[in-house]
Amino acid sequence: MLDKILGALAALEKIASTIAAIFMFAIMIIVFCDVIMRYAFNQPFSWAYDLISIYLMAGVFFLVLSEAYASNAHVSVDILQQKFPDSVKRLTEIVTCIVGIIVFSLIAWLGWLRAIDAFKSGDVMAGAIPWPMWPSIALVPFGAGLITIRLALHLIGHVLSLATGRVAGSPALLA
Repeated sequence: MLDKILGALAALEKIASTIAAIFMFAIMIIVFCDVIMRYAFNQPFSWAYDLISIYLMAGVFFLVLSEAYASNAHVSVDILQQKFPDSVKRLTEIVTCIVGIIVFSLIAWLGWLRAIDAFKSGDVMAGAIPWPMWPSIALVPFGAGLITIRLALHLIGHVLSLATGRVAGSPALLA
């Protein structure tokens, strides 16, 4: 059962990370073309800054959160933790997962409510192009929801590891 959940989550994280990579590539292309248009032709893209800041940067950040956590790519300060015995390390990981689950589930829930509200009210950004806000806002609960699920699975793995006394725990859960 857990293996199927992990497999589905990993597939969803991979799709989200691929979209984030496409967004990053799009940012680079848009900025490059905008610079060419600005300095060579004195005709910069009026929409570039809004598109990048509203949609693409939010996508790059929130779509990669969960996979980055799963692959230990987030910044962590573990100097003190390295000195702990394995059981204390697991306890610190359990506390970290619990705090993360609380924070990210709250972000996901409030972000979801905000995205629904923005969609229903037709929120748009004031400017030359009336960009709808709900797609950008919806990236927040999606990314926060993914990392909440990942943290919950890691919590289960750490609790099982602590309970069974196995140091490594389930490699699939603690990957």
